[in-house]
Amino acid sequence: MNRSVLALGATAVAIAAVHTVQRHLQHREVLEMEMHKAHGHILEVAATHPALDPIWVRNHPNHVKEDESGALLMCQWWLESWRAGLNLGIYTPDMLRENARCFMADPVGLKAWALTRRRRRLQSRNRRDRLHVALLDAAYSEADGPSRYPGLEVEP
Repeated sequence: MNRSVLALGATAVAIAAVHTVQRHLQHREVLEMEMHKAHGHILEVAATHPALDPIWVRNHPNHVKEDESGALLMCQWWLESWRAGLNLGIYTPDMLRENARCFMADPVGLKAWALTRRRRRLQSRNRRDRLHVALLDAAYSEADGPSRYPGLEVEP
């Protein structure tokens, strides 16, 4: 083969690789912006709709008081935001560890994790989901969650 043909082929491959990397980075930036929008939406809902759908009361009647339902839903949105952010690389494990520690200091946050941790563990789809559960479980244990919610520690 002619050297100029090989050089042209190598150049084309290099340009295609650079283009692919650029598109991936642009897509990642769009995802990061969507995460920030979701975060803003969480705060907007919390401020404007304090009495949200009482789904928690219906699903956990032995553990949730009616006035806790909206707050627990907000906690769930935070947990999901952190899970997605960890999956996208927006949150580092250290950032999530600190957020989890502060989250578990709040009694409603602690209860939200107690009510959802087992299902989240079972529904983990990948390594980052499992890391999310592990980091929040560690903060839950440090906050003495297992002894505060012993009824939730029993396998259903």
